[in-house]
Amino acid sequence: MSQSPHEIVERTRRQYFGDARSTLANIQVDQQADSVHIRGQVLDRQAADYFMHVLRVHAPSVNWRDELTPLVTGPDYSWAINLRPVADVRREPRMLAERVTQTLFGEPLEVLRYQGDWAFVRLSDGYLGWMHAGTDAAPMQTCTGEAAQEYQQQLTHIVKHSLAPCYALPGGEPHEQVTLLPFGVRVAVNGQDGPMRRVRWPDGTVRWLCAADLLPLGELPQRSRVGLRMVMPWLRMMVGVPYLWGGKTPFGYDCSGLAQVIFQMIGIPLRRDADQQAQGGTAVPYDALEFGDLLFFDTHTSDADILSGKRDAHVSHVGIALDRLTFVNASFSGGGVMLRSFDPHSPFFSPTYERRFLGARRYIPQDA
Repeated sequence: MSQSPHEIVERTRRQYFGDARSTLANIQVDQQADSVHIRGQVLDRQAADYFMHVLRVHAPSVNWRDELTPLVTGPDYSWAINLRPVADVRREPRMLAERVTQTLFGEPLEVLRYQGDWAFVRLSDGYLGWMHAGTDAAPMQTCTGEAAQEYQQQLTHIVKHSLAPCYALPGGEPHEQVTLLPFGVRVAVNGQDGPMRRVRWPDGTVRWLCAADLLPLGELPQRSRVGLRMVMPWLRMMVGVPYLWGGKTPFGYDCSGLAQVIFQMIGIPLRRDADQQAQGGTAVPYDALEFGDLLFFDTHTSDADILSGKRDAHVSHVGIALDRLTFVNASFSGGGVMLRSFDPHSPFFSPTYERRFLGARRYIPQDA
């Protein structure tokens, strides 16, 4: 039985544009006498062309008419740089909607459209969501794509401690503190006054941070185990940080947010969620695990189903290997960032993780 144009469009949308984390296809179908008009919003022209191409392949006899609107050419489209230490990104444009991720200070954003006090944004990792933009303190600095890229090129240092106090004046007195910048944030240092470093904000504001909280980017080896080993002592100091769904800072991490921040520090971009991270890198067998490998687990299937062999395996959790048997993760059931081990003689042993282990991926080059 042949499908109607509405059914073909919906099947295409679900198959190719069903992941709302990184794709968008708000489609309406207008079936007329001799043609089918496809209207609605997609991210860009490339997505629109692909959507129409798939429709024409599946139903070449239908006179499909492309009337899709790409958001990147819409009236609201612009670039911006996040000015908040950390800002929540939510699934829907309302305060009580699910927090899906966070954007950290200095991160470039594509603003796709506005709805009231909310901005629909695409982050540097491709993640989509809604950021609250209506506040008395500007949450982001609107700019061109070139200006956003230029700011990234000016970054010189990285915050290496959990939370770095930021001051209005170089005295660094408690009453001069204006905010806290979280671990992993990169800043543009362009001067100093004794132990304090002068930092230029994306909007031109001058702030001051203590040199002891910063590391010059040139001193952190990139895309290597050497760089990751430099980061590990700072990561170990995060043990005990609370779990926060969608979190990416010492105010609270989730498992994939922690992995993304750590690897970003050494120049290895990871996608946002654990199942997405499990699609990259190189597969590593259990008996060949090494420091720096990402370990993936199924934490949704019940113990009863796992023991009975009824598991429908799906990656829902990730940890970072510290050695062959020990790893660090941000665990909801454990309450936050913690150490775990596959070794039954270790104080960090948890049989739950051993039976829920699905595989590992290696992102750091073998010879690095």
